[in-house]
Amino acid sequence: MSGVRGSQQDQLIIKRYNPWDKARRNLLMVIIAIVIGVSGYYGGLVDSVDEIQSLSLQRDILQESLADAEHTISSMSQRVSILEKGGEVDRKATEGIRQTVIELKSQIATLEEEVSFYKGIMAPGGNDKGLRISKIDVIPEENSNRFRYSIMLTQVSDNSSYISGLAAVNIVGIRNGERIILPLRDLDSDVTELGVKFRFRYFQEIAGTLTLPSQFVPEQVQVVSQSTGSKAQRVEQTINWP
Repeated sequence: MSGVRGSQQDQLIIKRYNPWDKARRNLLMVIIAIVIGVSGYYGGLVDSVDEIQSLSLQRDILQESLADAEHTISSMSQRVSILEKGGEVDRKATEGIRQTVIELKSQIATLEEEVSFYKGIMAPGGNDKGLRISKIDVIPEENSNRFRYSIMLTQVSDNSSYISGLAAVNIVGIRNGERIILPLRDLDSDVTELGVKFRFRYFQEIAGTLTLPSQFVPEQVQVVSQSTGSKAQRVEQTINWP
């Protein structure tokens, strides 16, 4: 039979219905999601372990260099004591080595702090788990009322999934004889909200530069972190102004 000119012709396709096809597809998607999640978790775990091993190796190398430098200082000090006049070259060399020792000790202390930081995340002690405020630093800039701040948030032990929420930072101090609390957004132009958003698996640093108003004497730094979700936590920490 010929069709009517100008009308649209629809085609009907008959397909056998199999109720197990949809179930198999859903099961396959679930398996793929589990594999991706497990791979991501163990990938992050391996990266953290490698970082700890690398920092530990650097620390050991610096400690060996420190031992050699201290031995050299001891030898040169004995030499200087034997000489009647002492040589200017020896004194400069000794001072140079002393400065090197100071720098090596500083680098070792930094590396040990980083190693301790990563170990604390991966293998905490006791019931120290979940969201934590690991560090609050405030460093002044030269000849200014500007300060560089750094706040380290960590998720201890239970870091198989991301944690998110808000961190409120306040500066407590005295102005014109009155105790006041200034939020970070009033001191840092890059911060526009009362709370700084965070989202991380292992750790996240909140950092920037704040400017104190005139006639304001800071006394304390307050940090309140509130995570969201089924395992929501509220963590607070206050330090004296350095």
